[in-house]
Amino acid sequence: MIIWPKNHGAPTREALVLIELDDADRKLLRALQSDIPLTSRAFEEIGERAGLSENEAVERIQELLDKGILRKVGAIIAPRELDYVSTLAAINAPESEVEAIAELINGYKGVTHNYLREGEPNIWFTMTEPDIETMEHNIAEIEKATGLAVRRMPVEKLYRIGVKFDI
Repeated sequence: MIIWPKNHGAPTREALVLIELDDADRKLLRALQSDIPLTSRAFEEIGERAGLSENEAVERIQELLDKGILRKVGAIIAPRELDYVSTLAAINAPESEVEAIAELINGYKGVTHNYLREGEPNIWFTMTEPDIETMEHNIAEIEKATGLAVRRMPVEKLYRIGVKFDI
């Protein structure tokens, strides 16, 4: 069983430079970047690709999560293929309320990303929901709870990119 860390924040780039990965970790990370099988024993197959047993693969993945090298292991779903709607959204939170507002936003299960940026607006998030009514309702709740306007930036043109790190 893999336990997700409560804090999904990755270490800083400087901290990552200090973390040594062995060949098994590198092979495992490469195996995790593509084609995770939809089987009851996915980690067994991933382990085989990396030259590890299923248990070794799970233990190493847990260690990589605990160290913050991995933030999450999971599928990337194409919402439009499921007839879901999504938007990039932004809100300008007062510095003293950033943590509370981020926690409020994170409470919505349709929020897939939420991050702090410099400038205005300063909190950016993506929300994906089964329909526009649910998404608008949730965003209206955020606006009401914070007293702040949420800027909605729905997708106008979709670009699909694949990112694989040279590990």
